[in-house]
Amino acid sequence: MTEQGFSFADAAKVELGAGGISIHHVRALHASLPNTSPQARRLLLLQYVAGDAWPLNGTLDWESYCGTFLRGEPSNVPRLEKVPVRFPVPGALRGGSIYENQTVLHHSTFTPQQTVAKQ
Repeated sequence: MTEQGFSFADAAKVELGAGGISIHHVRALHASLPNTSPQARRLLLLQYVAGDAWPLNGTLDWESYCGTFLRGEPSNVPRLEKVPVRFPVPGALRGGSIYENQTVLHHSTFTPQQTVAKQ
């Protein structure tokens, strides 16, 4: 499936060295080439959101929600913005990490022939 308005020719290739990180907006379209090394990829997801930005696919109980705050005050009035939203349903065939989810895919979104290094 190709995102509307996306062109592989416009993709920017970002290569990271060992121990490198990528920090990007959650809604940025991104992908990676398959891992061909014998080493597992590691993933750490950190999320900072406003106190009135409630999860769309269900909320935690109030105590758990309040316990996630680093700064600011919890709000029981969610902010509503007109943005395109896709719910993650149906769920993944395999649970666990994002890499575990991807083990059932037949091919990668990006292949070496499709990526373009931008200068």
